[in-house]
Amino acid sequence: MLSRVLDFALSRGIKPTGLTYNSAEVKAGYVFFALKGVHHDGNLFIEDALGKGAALIVSAQAPAREYKAPYFQSDNIDQDMADAAYEFYGRPSDALCITGVTGTKGKTSISYLAEAALRRGGKKVSVLGTVNYRINGQVVADAPNTTPLALPLFKLLKQMKDAQTDALVMEVSSHSLEQQRVRHIHFDTAVFTNLQRDHLDFHHTFENYFAAKRKLFEELLSADNTKPHKTAVINADDPYGQRLIDMLKGKVRVITYGLQTQTDYRAADIKESLTGTQFTVNGMAGQIHLLGKHNVYNALAALCIAVANGVDEKTALKGLADLPGVPGRMERIDAGQDFFVFVDFAYTDESLQRAYKTVENFKQGRVITVFGCGGDRDRTKRPLMGHTACQNSDLVFLTNDNPRTEDPKQIFADIQKGMAGFTNYEIEPDRRAAIFKAVRAARKGDIVIVAGKGHEQTQKIGHEVLPFSDQKTLREAIEKEYVQTGKI
Repeated sequence: MLSRVLDFALSRGIKPTGLTYNSAEVKAGYVFFALKGVHHDGNLFIEDALGKGAALIVSAQAPAREYKAPYFQSDNIDQDMADAAYEFYGRPSDALCITGVTGTKGKTSISYLAEAALRRGGKKVSVLGTVNYRINGQVVADAPNTTPLALPLFKLLKQMKDAQTDALVMEVSSHSLEQQRVRHIHFDTAVFTNLQRDHLDFHHTFENYFAAKRKLFEELLSADNTKPHKTAVINADDPYGQRLIDMLKGKVRVITYGLQTQTDYRAADIKESLTGTQFTVNGMAGQIHLLGKHNVYNALAALCIAVANGVDEKTALKGLADLPGVPGRMERIDAGQDFFVFVDFAYTDESLQRAYKTVENFKQGRVITVFGCGGDRDRTKRPLMGHTACQNSDLVFLTNDNPRTEDPKQIFADIQKGMAGFTNYEIEPDRRAAIFKAVRAARKGDIVIVAGKGHEQTQKIGHEVLPFSDQKTLREAIEKEYVQTGKI
């Protein structure tokens, strides 16, 4: 058996009935993994877990005292957790056809587009992504992490296997690759989108960030991965994509896509509007209801995923056109107002710049932006976002995103360093109030972009997680400012 934890349990006559790192979930016979995180220390809940019937404790720390159940001290708890989950749930990843999508931007849109293309090809498709987790089209849980931790991940994979999923598309974050959450996930297809400034608070340098992303493709080459049709799908327009192509060439099947370089799937004749995008790829007509050239890249990646999974190109392109939109990705809010409103998950200066570029050719009036930056995260991008917002907007409302445990005043101060010399912004810490002010300020033909939170339905302030939706707040603001006042 691959799992040291399960071997240890069996050697002591324990046949585990479940695995968890949440003491509230413990039942009789469970293995409890006492994880020490940034905000919570599972070692403080060992007695609680034992009181609920935990049969075995696993921790990276030495035991604080004698416990009434066996104690396994792990020198690599992430690895031990993945090994145990893989074995306990019957190695479900071996039986699934799995596509992993990694890169700074585009993962969520690609997963939605690929799901639509694969479904049009007759596949039963499951998705693990930033917005939620779906099994054969049914949402089974919201997503606390882009890539789940190993225990819930393998539990979900078993459910997908039991549901006879034909194709699984999963977003694979750099954190999950570093923390071995996808250990024992043997990918059939690995996708690289791009590499941009993000998560440098965690990785520190671009090379470290790229090294984390590269692990997904190293897994394709590993001796443990015996999948018969291993394929890498790579954005050849990205310089880091070119490095991956050089690494993989001649070792696995490589499918390339792009707009600028000679690739297997190259888009041309792009026609953009504020309702969708048309293009051709290898002479075939394509259409998506998503905005911007960056989504043409995402559509190409999804097309390649479908092809790698046995769907013909024309069928896949029809599937791309089936998708009405992606939550929080330049999502248009239309409540009858005479100006445009978009919600976008832009939380870096590059993604904010992309949002502006998407609407640039369709401006009839002003651009109004509402945005902030997350607390307890990379501070280096804050002044860059401040500069980008002021440079590309007529009016900016600087507000809270998810400040978490950081002082919002410090976040604003960091952002304002990039706003030096600009006078077209106002600080409104209350996000709801900032959105209402933006709607109130909008005139006919203006474009309002509410950036940063996208699909999220909560706001994290201090240690509280409060209900909050940009979309819902915008609809309320439009109703109050336009419908009830007779402007519509």
